[in-house]
Amino acid sequence: MGFERSYLIKIPANQLRTFTISTKNLINPWFITGFSDAESSFIISIYRDEKSKLKWRVNANFSIHIHIKDIALLHAIRDTLNVGKVRKNSNTTAIFRVDNIQELQVIIDHFNQYPLISAKFSDFLLFQQCYTIIKQKRHLTQEGLEQIISLRSNLNKGLSHELSEAFPNIVPIARPVYTFNGIPDPYWVSGFVSGDSTFSVSIENSSSNRVGKRIRLIFGTCLHARDKELLIGMSNYFNNLELNVPNCNLDNDSHKFIYDSDVRITSLLQIKNYSDIVNKVIPFFNKYPVMGY
Repeated sequence: MGFERSYLIKIPANQLRTFTISTKNLINPWFITGFSDAESSFIISIYRDEKSKLKWRVNANFSIHIHIKDIALLHAIRDTLNVGKVRKNSNTTAIFRVDNIQELQVIIDHFNQYPLISAKFSDFLLFQQCYTIIKQKRHLTQEGLEQIISLRSNLNKGLSHELSEAFPNIVPIARPVYTFNGIPDPYWVSGFVSGDSTFSVSIENSSSNRVGKRIRLIFGTCLHARDKELLIGMSNYFNNLELNVPNCNLDNDSHKFIYDSDVRITSLLQIKNYSDIVNKVIPFFNKYPVMGY
């Protein structure tokens, strides 16, 4: 890059730290879905309430909980969907939350039109069934409450110890089967990557040059092994990028960029070949930008 006095931006790090997101242009809906695949939660809360008829209260909410440095992105998502609230959750975190029953319909409609493609899709289907019961006020009956608890059994981490003891005869409703069916849109990729990927520079020892070091650019995403098919889909996506035109060929089951952990709990997508970085990764994200810090 030459001398720092020649930089167009004199202190690049400071410029990056003051980066903000303009909400004048609304976020692409596929970006929101991709980011939600990476960072969102569908939550059904069931807790004791002695004042209620059934002694239990049920609440539903959709939330995105991230580092406070990206609170501007949460505001942009809120302004695009036109529902929910954004607030600081702690000194280091911020949350976008939708818990109003009418506003949750907007969330349901969004993900029906722009579906999630990770294993989180199964959580959404369970959440949607719970939401329908709540919207119809059937959760205020014993039958409706027990149906929600049956659905809740396979949502996220399942039932708490308290609920399991209080409802020992509940039969869990089977978790919907998840099948990866391909990447629907390039903005899904930029949204997912904004939430769950890394761009890094590795400086390694090397005997192949006079300075004894090798610099490597790495783009990577690490997920639970249950989402390995999604990573393979992303691998295909980047492997088949030509002339900046995305083309995901599901028949070409490429594992070119995929690595498994030793205990097979996680899988890793990692692109570190210089030509792939220069000809595929950088041009793609110049066209479909990541957002946030």
